[in-house]
Amino acid sequence: MTKPRNFFFVFFLFVFLSGPFSAGFCAEAPAWRIQAEPWPEAGAIFHSDPRWLGGDGATSVDLGDGRVLWLFGDSFVDPAGTGARSSSAFVRNTIAVQTGYDPTAASMQFAWKTKAGRPVAFFDKGGDTWYWPASGILLGKRLLVFLMVVRAADNALGFEASGWKAAWIDNPRDAPDRWNLTWLISPQQQGFVVGAGTPMLENGFLQVFAADGGNRDVYMVRWPEAAARAGTLTSPQWWAESTAGGMDMRKGKARPTPVFKEGQMEFTVEYHPRMQRYLRVQTGDFLNPCLAFSTAPALIGPWSSAACFFSPPEQGGPDLLIYAGKSHPMLTGADMVFSYVVNTTDFDRIFSDMTIYFPVLLKGRITGDTTEQSQ
Repeated sequence: MTKPRNFFFVFFLFVFLSGPFSAGFCAEAPAWRIQAEPWPEAGAIFHSDPRWLGGDGATSVDLGDGRVLWLFGDSFVDPAGTGARSSSAFVRNTIAVQTGYDPTAASMQFAWKTKAGRPVAFFDKGGDTWYWPASGILLGKRLLVFLMVVRAADNALGFEASGWKAAWIDNPRDAPDRWNLTWLISPQQQGFVVGAGTPMLENGFLQVFAADGGNRDVYMVRWPEAAARAGTLTSPQWWAESTAGGMDMRKGKARPTPVFKEGQMEFTVEYHPRMQRYLRVQTGDFLNPCLAFSTAPALIGPWSSAACFFSPPEQGGPDLLIYAGKSHPMLTGADMVFSYVVNTTDFDRIFSDMTIYFPVLLKGRITGDTTEQSQ
């Protein structure tokens, strides 16, 4: 069996994706507060199929009409339904479609592809590259999914992030096993992984975050909405302080301007009406893997310092890793819904401990004096 990414991904995950956050993290106390608590009744939806035995990432995409797409990274799939990870196939990504916005009352259909009778990744082109899902967005009747491209490499980890890829599904209203998938031309630029965070339609553009493959800086790239709706991503425009609009990096060696630092590959951004601000949610670092949030008046910032709002009870457990903190604004049953993933560096434990490596859901709410916030 191929080892899941937690066994060779630890250094990459907490240095490249998380980095040394602890110094100064949560130093500023924002006026707004978020309160959150475990929501096991909702998290049970990830345990509803005896064939799907865990996965990480857990990015959600609103498909409309009460349907939610879930994108998972490395996953365990047991077609026989034995409930044992030791006899499961290990695939680089899977998906699920939730029907009903309230996870305590919804149903879930997990999906992957099959090759020669064995489960394989849902997004898969073969060769020495594979994909970890980053984000997605429904554009009219079509679905656009961004993926992180990873390839085998002759280094200490045995792999390296090598860019991004976009997939186009023109019939997302159908069951996943009937989806028509097209691979889009995805221009690569200076090691950026386009699709981190949450894509958003705003001011006539599809606005998408991009993470730097060499550090934790996060940038903004955009396409005219008409081009994005047509599945044309060949001419990205990168935001830079020195330009009135987007910068075409193909015309020179200049780099765009980061919209924020201390980012990660896995985070979410949404506009929160009560705050009248954009809200970013992510986890902290290896030493302090709390769920944290920051706010900004615009997608390009300025973003406030990140502040912890929930410390997972698994924090500090032996051999445990906590990451992929995200928000899921389309879900109902609570004012706010968040998730994170608990993983382990112990190869044996990942097979024996069925309490970990499933997304953990939280319910939460915003607190604070609205009069104070408007001043």
